[in-house]
Amino acid sequence: MKKIIVIDGGPRKTMNISKLVEAFCKGVKSKSEEIEVKHIRLYDYDYKGCYSCLACKVKDSKYLDVCAIKDGITEILKETAYADGLCIAAPIYFMDISAQTKAFIERLFYPWLDYNNICMNPPRQLFTTTIYAMNDSLPERVNEMLDRIEFPLRFAFGNDTNERVAALNTMQVKNYDRYDFGMFPKEMKEAWHEEHWTEDIKKAFDAGFNMAEKILG
Repeated sequence: MKKIIVIDGGPRKTMNISKLVEAFCKGVKSKSEEIEVKHIRLYDYDYKGCYSCLACKVKDSKYLDVCAIKDGITEILKETAYADGLCIAAPIYFMDISAQTKAFIERLFYPWLDYNNICMNPPRQLFTTTIYAMNDSLPERVNEMLDRIEFPLRFAFGNDTNERVAALNTMQVKNYDRYDFGMFPKEMKEAWHEEHWTEDIKKAFDAGFNMAEKILG
């Protein structure tokens, strides 16, 4: 059976990233029930980023496909490396993906880096989707930031293999009356949400459908 791994780097189970991931998964299943979709919430696992142990860079290393460190994500890394599709979903904190997501990416991609030929050698060619939720609402700045974040994916799989879904200016909380958000007032956030959120959900759904279609050929 074909398999898609969904890496969910969001901390909250009922907010933006979780809803976008849910839409993505529904999009996959709307195309085919024959594709397994495995949803991994990184905040449920105990692990760290790259240890710089360099086991994957030892001559004739047996760890060229999967990180040598054994911890909470060891099996997930292996399953991801040999999947057919990969969706990475993360909130943006301080102009970058969440720390859990970044740590996962370090552990997934570094074993594939070949210092002899300055290239990536993933064990399989994956179709990828990236999903983001953030406060920023300036597309030019956002695209530059996300291009930087997605560099490992382009390096490993090519420039035209990833589909991006970026939900801008998303709701941070459900009840803004409880919080002091200053420059992000309730009325502005609610108006943007009303205008854009349905479209964001549809984009995530379509991305799931598109990945399933690519996988099935």
